[in-house]
Amino acid sequence: MSARNFWINQAFFQLSWPACIIGAANGMLWPGAIVVGLFAAWQLHPSRMHRRDPFILGIFIATGLIIDTLWVRAGIVEYATAWPAPGFIPAWLLLLWVALGLTVNHSLGVFRRRWRLFMLLATVGSPMSYSAAAGFGAVTWLAPSWLVILCVGPVWGLVVGLLFREAGLDRRQRKLDAQAAEALRG
Repeated sequence: MSARNFWINQAFFQLSWPACIIGAANGMLWPGAIVVGLFAAWQLHPSRMHRRDPFILGIFIATGLIIDTLWVRAGIVEYATAWPAPGFIPAWLLLLWVALGLTVNHSLGVFRRRWRLFMLLATVGSPMSYSAAAGFGAVTWLAPSWLVILCVGPVWGLVVGLLFREAGLDRRQRKLDAQAAEALRG
């Protein structure tokens, strides 16, 4: 990946969070939809797309649907702008999962091999992100703060850390990694 593509990918990712969060806090989906839509169109262009990007996006969307719907159903958090249906992850939050998925093979690709570090960063960073989103009014913590942090941080860190680990390992890469490990032992 060129340095230019790295920075454009990271810039789109960094713009996605405020577009989605501030938009949701103000009852609008369109700011996040525009930014993440442009991000996806740019990153999924055949000249820049990694061959596994569509698969990764599917995995991240499915994971987001499960995890963030779980928090609503468990009474941990409530999201502003509950479209398309109350009780489920809202579209703006699913867009953030798409944005994250678009970084896995690109600007955050370094974490595919350092997934334990990403797991630690996500464990600490995800409650901070939810807290900041709550400050804007996009998320309401329904449970005590300690419970939200205890649920969101470790679960998000573990699941997303493992997604990063697995996302970067296709069969060919797994074979190369196994050969390298064997050579080191050998």
